[in-house]
Amino acid sequence: MTHYSRTKLYGLLCTWLCFCLLPVRAQDIASNSNSLIVDARTEVICKSMTQSVERETRTVTILNKKGLDAAHFFCSCDMFRSLQKFSGELINASGESVRKIKKSELVKSEYSSSLTTDDYLYYYECNYPSFPFTVKYVWEVKCNNGLIGYSTFMPQMDFSQGVEKASYRIELPAGQQCRYRTLNTDGKNIQVKESTGPEGQQILEVSAAQLPPIVSEPFGPSFAELFPRVYFAPSAFSFDKKQGDMSTWQKYGEWQYSLLKDRDLLTEPFKSKLHELTANCTTDREKVKAVYDYLAKTTRYVSIQLGIGGLQPITATDVCRTGFGDCKGLSNYARAMLNELGIPSTYTVISTTNERLLPDFSSANQMNHVILQVPLPQDTLWLECTNPQLPFGYVHQDIAGHDALLIQPTGGSIYRLPAYPDSLNTQQITARISLSPTAEAKIEVQEVSRLFQYENEAGIVYLEPNKQKDRIRSDINLSQADILRLHISECKEANPSITFDYTASSNQYGNKTGNRLFIPANVFRKGFSVPHITKRTHPIHVNFGYSDADSIRIQLPEGYTIEGLPRPADLKSKFGNFHSSVRVNENEIWIVHNLFMRKGIYAPEEYAAFLDFRKQVAEQYNGKIILKKKPN
Repeated sequence: MTHYSRTKLYGLLCTWLCFCLLPVRAQDIASNSNSLIVDARTEVICKSMTQSVERETRTVTILNKKGLDAAHFFCSCDMFRSLQKFSGELINASGESVRKIKKSELVKSEYSSSLTTDDYLYYYECNYPSFPFTVKYVWEVKCNNGLIGYSTFMPQMDFSQGVEKASYRIELPAGQQCRYRTLNTDGKNIQVKESTGPEGQQILEVSAAQLPPIVSEPFGPSFAELFPRVYFAPSAFSFDKKQGDMSTWQKYGEWQYSLLKDRDLLTEPFKSKLHELTANCTTDREKVKAVYDYLAKTTRYVSIQLGIGGLQPITATDVCRTGFGDCKGLSNYARAMLNELGIPSTYTVISTTNERLLPDFSSANQMNHVILQVPLPQDTLWLECTNPQLPFGYVHQDIAGHDALLIQPTGGSIYRLPAYPDSLNTQQITARISLSPTAEAKIEVQEVSRLFQYENEAGIVYLEPNKQKDRIRSDINLSQADILRLHISECKEANPSITFDYTASSNQYGNKTGNRLFIPANVFRKGFSVPHITKRTHPIHVNFGYSDADSIRIQLPEGYTIEGLPRPADLKSKFGNFHSSVRVNENEIWIVHNLFMRKGIYAPEEYAAFLDFRKQVAEQYNGKIILKKKPN
């Protein structure tokens, strides 16, 4: 049999298996998916605590354009991981092999100039003009000089992706232990088997089959809370010639603390400068703020991923000398400065994506960021040392309420950061609108946003003036509006706020039909949406609680009288509350809208009530005022 005929037969077989011989269950998986994992296999052979070989095979069928991302190949490497072998094959819907993909065709991308790193990425962008098509990748990665973690088993990598079968096998030499933890596997056909090899090897095998696609839903749980996966982590490990124990968070914290040894030294001239900088400070809090402000003015963020730099900060003296560092280096630098001033602080590892750490399963891949804890007698400060745009003492959205690992001499301990009450994440809009008989309008607005709502708006201060006006205009629900004047004031305190004072004009504020004007009640809540999807599988997640208060005064145009007004509303539900009122005082209409949305997780059965609440609020925001021209 020729090579071509063998390839063609293989392709025909793949397509035949995918679409012809699948049982009804598998056909359902394919019909509800954008892509289908036909077969994915991972084999990890650990030769020692510092060396392993990972062999991977993935065959995926792309069913439509939405699933195209699943066809691309990515492999990240660094000084510890290198791509040894690679091959790929593209097969069309008829089962014919369209082309072979060689390793030489992979694009090697080193990261941008804002990074100092030995990480690099191999990738291949796979495109084919017709659907469905199948792509198969086979590759091998060699790991040297340290294993602080093992690959995670994730049979599904994206929403709307079904899985026919996937497997994972890890083998470790006798005496070398691997722990594992399953997540989101309940009710799914995923099995874990543990055995011992003939030479005492520990062998862990995971298999998954017939996994239906997970559909993304509005206000749904995050990827991490939905997708099945199995974590693997060593107990004892060696990484870049540094031995450690990861059996508990306390032990892992001990190892992390050892990486900080002698990294917080400062030069004598800089120590003197630091004391001069804080000479007029009367409290420790003022000294911490002086250090934070100095850090913001004299350093910039650059990711450092050289060698063990992914876990160990560069020295404080190097940050001081060069003026740059990553989250580890900048946090350690701030820690060194505070230590010189006699103020203790704690190097803290946290995740910006996962709110919770697994308390009974310690592993290095659960965190991706470092901040600094400063426990003052009357208050505990959390310093985000990488973003000088954030106000001092403010706990931003990516870490508020998250679990963190405090790295102390006694080891690691999990601590939960504070979160602001929903009621304090406020936005207040006060507006005066003057209308002409032809529906032209002059608009005067003050908008004040606090805490998380401040954070959502604060980026505007770094835009060019014209872009700032565009940003304001985009939030107003008017097809024709010009921002005439804009003044922005920012209060960068522990409870920060930002205020927009602006005037706007519109040639068409509402619609004129015959002798009537139809005027919008509230043009400032354009972003409030009601999902169109009515069926639901997953719980409802409202991740952001907030309070909006709008006070809008509309001056009637000359020669018009009021014919119709929106009805007032007073809505109360477990999701939040909404109140609206409309008052008329001579030639002025005063509209008040108050919305409170409560952060929380709600059962799927409550989705109809959730949609109904949002629908009623949206109707109030989109309400119309009907004005009728007075007879002559």
